[in-house]
Amino acid sequence: MLTSLPSFSRLNQLASSDSTSNSNQYPNSNSQGHYSGSNQGYQPVQGQQPLYPQLPGLPNSNQYQGYNGGGGGGGNSGAIQQYGYPQPVPSGPSGYNQPTNQVGPYNAQSTSLYAQQNNYRYPNSTGTQGSTQMQPQQLETVSKDEDPIYGPLGRTRGKIDRALLGDNEISPDLADGLSLPLQSSESYINPPSHATAFKPARITKRTPLPDALHQELNFKHLTAKMGLFEEIERAWFTVDNKLFLWDYSDGRDFSRYDEQNDTIQAVGLVKARKDVFVDEITHVLVICTSSKATLLGLSRPPNSREISLYATNLSVETPTAMVDIKGTSAGRIFTLGANKDLYELDYSSDSSWFFGSSTRVGLHNRSSGSLANWTPGFLASKAKEGIESFALDSQQGRLYTLQTGGEIEMIDVSGANYISKARYTKLKHDLNRNGQGGNVKVVALAIIGGHESKRACLVAIASNGHRVYFATTPSFWPSFSRASLPSQANLPVSAQSFYSSGTFISVQHDNTAPTPQTQLNFAVPNCGRQSALRENMDSYESPAFQEWTTTEVIPSQVWTIVELPSTNPAFSTPSLTRADGIALSPLPRQATTQSREFLVLATSGLFWVSQPRPIDMLQSDLELEKDAAINTVRLQFGKSQLAAMSLQLGATTDLKQADITSAISTILLTSGEPIIKDSTGGKTINYSGRHDGLALIIARYLRPIWNTKVTVPAYGAPGRQLLGVTEGVLLAAQGRLEKLRRYLDEHPFQRYQAEGDAKIAWDQEDMSIHGLEILLKQAVEAISFILLLSDYKLSDIILRTDPQTQQTLSNLTFQNLLTSLDGKDVARRLVTALIEQQIGQELGIDTLSEILQQRCGTFCQPGDVVMYKAEESMRRAEGSRDFGERSESLAESLRLFTRTAGSIPIPRLQEVSKRYRTMQYTVGAIQLPLKTAVDLDPNDKAVDYVGDGEHPADPRKALFEARKQCYEMVIEALGMFDELLDRATQEGNTGSATQKRDEAYALAIASDDELFHFYLYDWHVERGLQEQLLEFDTPYIEQYLKLTINNVEDRRDLLWKFYARREDYLPAAEALSNLATRPSPMVLHDRSYYLAQALTSAKSAASLGSEDVEFTSRLQEQIDVAQVQMEVARGVETHPDMTADDKNEVLAKLNTDLLQLDELYQNFARPLRLYEPILLILKTADTRIDDVCEAVWRQLLGTYRSAGNVAMSEIIVRLCRRYSPSEAAPLDIMVPVVYAEAQGCSGGQAGWATMALLDGGVPLHDLWEATVGLYENSDDEERDYYAEEVSVIASRWIGRKDEIPAAEVERFASAYLLRTNGAPLDDVRRGTRERLTAAKQAAVRY
Repeated sequence: MLTSLPSFSRLNQLASSDSTSNSNQYPNSNSQGHYSGSNQGYQPVQGQQPLYPQLPGLPNSNQYQGYNGGGGGGGNSGAIQQYGYPQPVPSGPSGYNQPTNQVGPYNAQSTSLYAQQNNYRYPNSTGTQGSTQMQPQQLETVSKDEDPIYGPLGRTRGKIDRALLGDNEISPDLADGLSLPLQSSESYINPPSHATAFKPARITKRTPLPDALHQELNFKHLTAKMGLFEEIERAWFTVDNKLFLWDYSDGRDFSRYDEQNDTIQAVGLVKARKDVFVDEITHVLVICTSSKATLLGLSRPPNSREISLYATNLSVETPTAMVDIKGTSAGRIFTLGANKDLYELDYSSDSSWFFGSSTRVGLHNRSSGSLANWTPGFLASKAKEGIESFALDSQQGRLYTLQTGGEIEMIDVSGANYISKARYTKLKHDLNRNGQGGNVKVVALAIIGGHESKRACLVAIASNGHRVYFATTPSFWPSFSRASLPSQANLPVSAQSFYSSGTFISVQHDNTAPTPQTQLNFAVPNCGRQSALRENMDSYESPAFQEWTTTEVIPSQVWTIVELPSTNPAFSTPSLTRADGIALSPLPRQATTQSREFLVLATSGLFWVSQPRPIDMLQSDLELEKDAAINTVRLQFGKSQLAAMSLQLGATTDLKQADITSAISTILLTSGEPIIKDSTGGKTINYSGRHDGLALIIARYLRPIWNTKVTVPAYGAPGRQLLGVTEGVLLAAQGRLEKLRRYLDEHPFQRYQAEGDAKIAWDQEDMSIHGLEILLKQAVEAISFILLLSDYKLSDIILRTDPQTQQTLSNLTFQNLLTSLDGKDVARRLVTALIEQQIGQELGIDTLSEILQQRCGTFCQPGDVVMYKAEESMRRAEGSRDFGERSESLAESLRLFTRTAGSIPIPRLQEVSKRYRTMQYTVGAIQLPLKTAVDLDPNDKAVDYVGDGEHPADPRKALFEARKQCYEMVIEALGMFDELLDRATQEGNTGSATQKRDEAYALAIASDDELFHFYLYDWHVERGLQEQLLEFDTPYIEQYLKLTINNVEDRRDLLWKFYARREDYLPAAEALSNLATRPSPMVLHDRSYYLAQALTSAKSAASLGSEDVEFTSRLQEQIDVAQVQMEVARGVETHPDMTADDKNEVLAKLNTDLLQLDELYQNFARPLRLYEPILLILKTADTRIDDVCEAVWRQLLGTYRSAGNVAMSEIIVRLCRRYSPSEAAPLDIMVPVVYAEAQGCSGGQAGWATMALLDGGVPLHDLWEATVGLYENSDDEERDYYAEEVSVIASRWIGRKDEIPAAEVERFASAYLLRTNGAPLDDVRRGTRERLTAAKQAAVRY
């Protein structure tokens, strides 16, 4: 048995001086210490030598200084060499024809589909798109009856599938990448940035070897070896016949096994065969000396770091010392002897207990036949040809051997087989064909697992650093090769070189330095090349395989390198592989796995090497150079990958770091915009990087469960079903999703405003993001629901459901559970079964209801529990004849239904509401639908939807429609109580019916749901009861009347009447003014009426102390303009030259709106020659336009010239009375025109025109001055006419002496009489003289 050793003091002769320190961490990636350069690392301490012997086969002299296998540049022979495929070769170890195909160089002159950009070459974007199954994304549409939750979820499901498909496509088969053409300069590239954050591999920690080991080595010893058992987290050491196991994770547990008598030559750890040992023994520890192999049982309890060894009494004599031990997952053990033979160590037991006498162990020589087992080792030839090393692919059941002559053989070891399938014998020749002088040889074989490729199976590592990749199809053949790494030193590559899941570490020992050291050259696949092409350049071509390189230095000799299984893609769960078993690339893996870790065991300690994920690179560099880090990651991995990484950082890191928060915001804001494209199938959309990044990260978090069945059949229990995934997987997925959901709640995406196609694109993106957010919440709650069912014995709950539900559930995946109505229905039935289980066990369900509400309130609708109790209360009420019991049961049912109002399905609500109405339960019939409407839409998104114009594609429409259905139930209840009152009135007994009706309306009106109030008011209007709205005294009626006012006669008066009834006269006046002045088909007469009413209300407001002088003045002006517009309309109606159609067209325009005076003049009065309206416009505008005014007066009077003096006299009187005094009738224009037109009119007594002017209201004095002026400025022919008109004015003056100074009259009369004295007199002059003589006499007397 192993015994634990105490910790001894450290020895001062350790290979590295750092071993004296307990601080073993390397500087972080931001440090400027030893690891900032590509060839720097621990600096060896001068003059010290390790206590350990040199590695087997390591040269001690400078014989390799002239080695030309791959120093310096390393890649002189080209980056890739592709082998031709041979014809099929017969299976078997020997005796078959060797293929003649030789290694051929890659044709560097072949046509390349790649373009150069920033030192990186990308496929041209014009390339074919045939390498993707991803189709363009169509624009989304929302159906009228879409479920507000499962409608968006149904569309979002396709985006998750698309993201998962994209991740599969950027995770290619290794052979596919190696087979694509690549120029020599592209094989290896430096990291994308000089920042240490982008170093593809770096040493992060060093753990000194245990002190107890140093003490053992201080004693005299012959041999010492070391290695790693990563499966059990132990390092092993042998010192002569003693074996030590060291728990390197905590560095404290150091145990020894010393029951071997001879020196231990080799140690191996393999899986234990089934049915040989008890279940606790999981591994077999194989210890080989030079003559015997011993098997020990090893157990390690789950969740424990302790191990135990058990003696098995299983041992076998060996013909030679063993140098290597490997085993399959089934427990087969293969060992390589120092005699270059391959052996299989076989053990079995027929015993059914721990082990017994029937246990057998044997050793079989698989390479030289059974007789070789008995050939003494000292008789074997020292130069024997045989097997140098071997590699075992347990997963695919293959074993590969490397012969001393360079041949490689593939052997089938699946099951119990050992069958040679193929052999390749030309590899050494191929490696040395460029004049290497035979110095280049294969030093190591490494398995290419089925998780990497379905064609490539093996990589042979040459001493010059070249790698040759073998494929199994069409036959076992070296299909590809890669040159040595450019960072290699001028030293041979050793057998400790390592390859695992795409990562290659070239090991070069430098024994020429003062202190031995080892250079590690890393080649890590450039995992972002394909995604960057897709997302940055819209190219779906597959790029060739390319690797990043870097170098680390270990200050001693390296013994072995392993990768920790916990992060090795070779051990990926099915959720992290494609359907064909190929492991996903680091980009999708990083969402659910940590960075890959490697252990390097050297004489100076155990070194921990980390291969950072892309997100680790981003996070580390963001802390140093935000913008540069963002640009680098976007270029290297793609904009959507960058957005996904930023969201993952936001959800998993401490956002108290302002730089990280700012960087995430910058990434999302600069992730591009959605673009609408036209295609043959209609419009398609390319979403922005932030949208696709969100879809990616959600898909990656959901991947472990997305396509997994919720339940699986229970083994050995027909009809029972168990949880399809472990609770640990569900909890891990839920934790990640919940963190992302919280981050998005606290940092919502910014919304953008745009026009045209850009607006459509942003609306589509917002709609899609809304669906993704719904899925995120749905997933968190669905997982909680399943875990809850598991707590309550899922199998028993399922058995309580009907057979159809059980059948549906057995085929239900988590995808369908989350996104389909089938999943919703199954969840509801499971909740019902859970309730019945609790009730059947006489357990309370209130606690269960609370748990469901807290954990998964949206997904599973825990209200079903409460509704179950509510239904019981309602049934009790329906069956009760006692009024008190019935009332109590109804109240209890309403209380319970109200608790779950937001989760009641609309059909169920309609049924419950109908039953309440049947029982005339007023409170339930009104309040339950109203409460449900509010709980369905707690954020009032339906109100915003209405306010934003009710776009048919708006996702909020579904909430609006659901609330409307609730309101309809309230309206049905109100209508029912109205009908009951009508019937009661007819029967003459209205007491009870009136009370119930008033109670129903009071409950409805008391609601604080604005949307319902609008619905209620609309219902009144539809029934012609709009006047009743004026009686409502609610906070919403005024806003409703403002928003719904229209041109229907019985609705447009509601708002101003509402104000008038409350004596709010000023708002009433404003409402009336708005009615009159807004564009509508309202006739002018009604507009004028509303303006007049508005003026009256404004004056009433002024009488109550609420005067608005400016508003009142504006109303008066509007009335005046309306009068002009009406005059124009009358002019159009009576226009003699217009057709009926023309009149109707013009009148329609005039009735649409109140126009401005300028519009009326320019667009109507002037072009239609409406003369009186023109005068009215001039008068109203108080604007004088002489030529217009004169022309209009002449036109108006001229039309009456032929009608005689009576008709003209009447028109003069009417026009003067209407337009004088104003700018429409200035005397200096009007009077000359009247007299001029009057002269051309026949008949009439003397001065009839003057009499008409005076009768029209022209002031006597003004007319006197105007006429006298005309007289004085006229020629002789007109003087007699104007003298006659002056004499008529003078005659009128005799009775109105105060209006004209007497002196003026006397002066004019005297002058006229003197001028005409002695002149011939006709009747006109005689009459003029008589009237002036009388006026003169009156003036003298006055």
